[in-house]
Amino acid sequence: MKIKIHPTAIFIIAFFIWYKDFARLLAAVALHELGHSLAARMLGRKNQVLTLTPLGCSLYVGELTGPSAALVYLAGPAVSLMLIPLLYPQTLWVFAFNMLPVLPLDGGRVAAVAIGERRACVLGGITLLCAAELCLLYNAVPVGVAVILYLHFRYLASARLIKIRRTADFLRDLY
Repeated sequence: MKIKIHPTAIFIIAFFIWYKDFARLLAAVALHELGHSLAARMLGRKNQVLTLTPLGCSLYVGELTGPSAALVYLAGPAVSLMLIPLLYPQTLWVFAFNMLPVLPLDGGRVAAVAIGERRACVLGGITLLCAAELCLLYNAVPVGVAVILYLHFRYLASARLIKIRRTADFLRDLY
């Protein structure tokens, strides 16, 4: 597995190491991604790239389709659930956040496999609107806005990639 570190992530990692609870959160996120990696390896995906970013980690294993994709997407949350007794509450937060049905999070990817990408995009948009409403309702505006904006831009990027892939498939089918 190849590991990349985003340049801005160095400062975040230093903060994680300095502050004990954030160090536990970083460990929870890394173990979550390791769950995805192990499941992908069992399915024969050897060329993996783990990227440490300012807002956590992401694992690239290539294009996944079908029921095996759902197994890889659910492996990370399964590891998070198993680690709740050891790293509570960090793994609980990692699990809950990743299971939101918003692309490109695990919950959104599982929804895309289960109900199709187009419906998963609509579900993700509705989820983001509900999350924004809850942040306003419970005065969690600063943190909530940051998380929702992050998810929104990741969601838009995923939706664009889906459109680009559909267009490429359509053009390929013409020839």
